[in-house]
Amino acid sequence: MQQLTRQDVLSHLSVHNETLEICLPLPSTPLKTKQWVAQFATLFCFQCSEGDWGADRYQVMLSASVGKHELRCILCIEWLCDSIWLEPTGVQQNTETLANYLHRSGDA
Repeated sequence: MQQLTRQDVLSHLSVHNETLEICLPLPSTPLKTKQWVAQFATLFCFQCSEGDWGADRYQVMLSASVGKHELRCILCIEWLCDSIWLEPTGVQQNTETLANYLHRSGDA
């Protein structure tokens, strides 16, 4: 598996209504999926919940402390539609807030 970088993710990130799509190749095995998610979480300072496997989908809840607030989203990887995306969750969460966090999370 190729090393995932912040620049890879940020340069392949696009906003679609209520989601942020990450247009990168999907991991090819369950192990590579877990490794990809772990790298992503580390790069963007997220904590991961236990992942949930479906027939053609993997989902995991991600959270990060942003000042006094917690940013939460769901990372979805779906092989049927060949897509990776983030869905903001919770009160006062939206794609703009999430995108801003991703761009600023490595600046500290």
